[in-house]
Amino acid sequence: MGRQLRPSLPSDSSDSHTLDKLDYQVISLMTLGLDNKTISKDLKTPLSTIQRRTRILLRLGYVSQVFQPNYKKLGLKKGLLHVYIRNGEMKKVAQDLLSNDGIMSAGVHVGNSDIVGEFVYEDSEQLVDLISQVKEMERVDRVVWSEEVFLLPGKKQSMVSVLNRIIDRT
Repeated sequence: MGRQLRPSLPSDSSDSHTLDKLDYQVISLMTLGLDNKTISKDLKTPLSTIQRRTRILLRLGYVSQVFQPNYKKLGLKKGLLHVYIRNGEMKKVAQDLLSNDGIMSAGVHVGNSDIVGEFVYEDSEQLVDLISQVKEMERVDRVVWSEEVFLLPGKKQSMVSVLNRIIDRT
């Protein structure tokens, strides 16, 4: 049937952990933004168990908490750089891209552009300087950019649906 999952959870000091059905349920509810107390009630599981599980899931990187500034309120603009390179050293170029002021992340992609960098800037002059610096980087062939005007919140339920399929298999 599905893969075998270890029924018991290791102590907090363990760096190894095999996810079980409860873990997937906890991740699913965390994805919806629920707190430990609500997760405990929803799953009819002791609060101490949920607290321990969320602590382990966070520590081992199965989930992460992300705090993001409100760029508009801070007077900043946010956008994406699509970087096309001449050869296959995508990881090296992505690492080099991160050395530029204003670049928050750089991801290697398959498909259209080779690297997508997320950036912030205050004004058009900073944007021009950043694009110029990236275009001058070794191995960079072409740069296309876009500015984020607004971002609609994602459908958290989409991730929950995927997790529910995994839960059903366990």
